[in-house]
Amino acid sequence: MSEPLQDVEPITMSSQAFLILCRMLDGCYDELRGQEHTGELVESIADILLAGVQKLEEQEKKPKTITFPLTLPQAYFLRRLVSELLLRMPEEQQGKTAEWLRECLTALSGGGQEHGQPLS
Repeated sequence: MSEPLQDVEPITMSSQAFLILCRMLDGCYDELRGQEHTGELVESIADILLAGVQKLEEQEKKPKTITFPLTLPQAYFLRRLVSELLLRMPEEQQGKTAEWLRECLTALSGGGQEHGQPLS
């Protein structure tokens, strides 16, 4: 059965930050999915992100922002994952990718959504 509607929050971020988030999850998907306590959660997040990527690919003119639904546990899990990645990222590699990951973190924390504009 699907999640109750009241537990779902819209998350908005720039298209580029969304694609970086997808790439990040893809990079650790197999490992996380194989863990007993995170497998189902990771599957549900991957399904949502994949649907967003497919929708993005179908559009001729790419939007500047993407809005997608996540439950609180899904958003919390992604927020923790992004935080860990940012903490482990060597300072010399922190360029645009780190900026987009920080944007993801802000969006997943509930910030930046009230304006409906790109967060970059």
